[in-house]
Amino acid sequence: MSSTSLVVTSPPSSAPPSVTRQWSRTLAVTLALSAFGAVLMGPLWREYPVVAIGSLLFGAMLTGAGVILWEEAGHRTTGALLITAAQLWALGWSEEWALGPLPLISGISSFVALSLAVWAMFRYPDPSLFTGPERMFVKALAVVLVGGILAQDVTMRPEWKDYDPGSWWITLYPDEALNNAVIQAVSALQLVLAVLFSVLWMLRIRRLHGLDRQLLTPMAIAAPATTLAAITVPIVQLLGVHGTAKDITFALQAALFALVPMAFLVSVVRRRLADHAVLTLVRQVQRRPTPEAVQSSLRTALLDESLRVRYWAPELNTYVDVSGIPDAENDQNDGRLLLPVASASGTPLAVIDTDPALRRHPNVVTNAVAASGLALENAQLQAAVLARLSQVRSIRMQAVQAGTAERRRVERDLHDGAQQRLLALKLFLAASDSQELSDTARQRLRSISKEISRALDELRDLARGIHPAVLSQAGLSAAVEAVAQRVSVPVDVRLPEGRYPAATEETAYSLICAVLEAASAQNGERVRVEIRGHEADGVLTIEIEDDAVRPAQLRLGAELPGMLDRVRALGGDVIFSALARGGSLMVAAIPCV
Repeated sequence: MSSTSLVVTSPPSSAPPSVTRQWSRTLAVTLALSAFGAVLMGPLWREYPVVAIGSLLFGAMLTGAGVILWEEAGHRTTGALLITAAQLWALGWSEEWALGPLPLISGISSFVALSLAVWAMFRYPDPSLFTGPERMFVKALAVVLVGGILAQDVTMRPEWKDYDPGSWWITLYPDEALNNAVIQAVSALQLVLAVLFSVLWMLRIRRLHGLDRQLLTPMAIAAPATTLAAITVPIVQLLGVHGTAKDITFALQAALFALVPMAFLVSVVRRRLADHAVLTLVRQVQRRPTPEAVQSSLRTALLDESLRVRYWAPELNTYVDVSGIPDAENDQNDGRLLLPVASASGTPLAVIDTDPALRRHPNVVTNAVAASGLALENAQLQAAVLARLSQVRSIRMQAVQAGTAERRRVERDLHDGAQQRLLALKLFLAASDSQELSDTARQRLRSISKEISRALDELRDLARGIHPAVLSQAGLSAAVEAVAQRVSVPVDVRLPEGRYPAATEETAYSLICAVLEAASAQNGERVRVEIRGHEADGVLTIEIEDDAVRPAQLRLGAELPGMLDRVRALGGDVIFSALARGGSLMVAAIPCV
């Protein structure tokens, strides 16, 4: 858990006033550097204007993306790589000047530019995403591209490339056959690396999620296009393409490479829109600042469906979830990002449990928390109330469970104690009945035996009313069927045969018995009762319908409050309604807890 709490403040209401100046500065720098690149291209404008335009646009977009990233905290290195790559790319066309060392430098600079651009792609949006295999790939790419062009240069003469024989060159071992072999080997390696580049990006986007994936999706889309652009040069070299076809190929290459800076620009815009989504979050949570709504809005703003908000409940001295239930995991840290949030006065409000990947986007997280400040405070108050209600419900639930356990104990004591002793006494009296006794004594013994039998029956009824053994042994349906056979009114029972938690069965049974007893007590009124039940989503619903004149809630009388308390102690409720054809319908929803 972080040692520093986020303090809720007023949410941002609009974009910072410096945004316009920032974009103006970005445009000015981009135009200046692009103009320098256009000068470097020089004669290319006369001979190959289409290629020049495509290359200039690619360089300008790469420069613009680099300047934007340079001005953002944490992205200066990536921005510098893109700006440098753009200038080196323009320098790569300086060979058209055919002056001094420019032909030699141009070939090397183009491949260095590609290596820097690929390095920048893998570094974005955070260097922590740069894996070992990706680092090895970038190094291998630089070695193949730069080393390959140097190997070609040392095995050739400048005139073989239609340069002036007096051009600066580093010819060490001129051999045309060897040079062709080097070109083919380097081209083959470039094809392999181009395909591997797309594979690495596909693997990267698969392992990412949330905001990271949203920001890098444009890069993943641009990767195959970059691969296609990269393989144009080795294909041209392998096939020996010349003339117009070669010019068209290079123009297509520039257009495909342009997707790389476009991907950077789209990603930057997406990240800034993620900050802007904070304003939408404010409007959402202010309309309905419930604990669950605040959590849902933060999930949407931060693109993290696993995000959880744990609200501080001061009376319980612990954190609770959106339902007000104490969270047993609030002290655990399994690598998740835990952000304590406090009010402006320093009072704890909540802990936001979110994806550790959001450590790479602190501004978005801070803005989201600040935007939901007032709603978070309101939600914390509601969560505290829910926590108190949950505590009360828990106490009532414990009372119900304790009552159930006590009734079972009393029923067991009656069965194993008084009932057994009366039964033994009855058997003893039966054994004492013999011909040796007088008629009067025998008559008295038989009268005593009958009274004991009646006492046993009443004791069994009492024990059955307290907690019938059939309820524990066979379940709710069998226990209600047994009651229905003893009452004086016709009863149609249609209850599911399954078993439910003891508290649920005990509560439903007591409720049904109370209704049947009330129906049986109607003076001279012939009442028919129908009992139905079903279970769905962890809730047992009992429907009791009768055709009595008096409403069921009136017939229950003094038993009604206690019965409702038992149902509500489990988190359920009872609803009474009058039927149009006459009679009453009672629906009880009892959670299976």
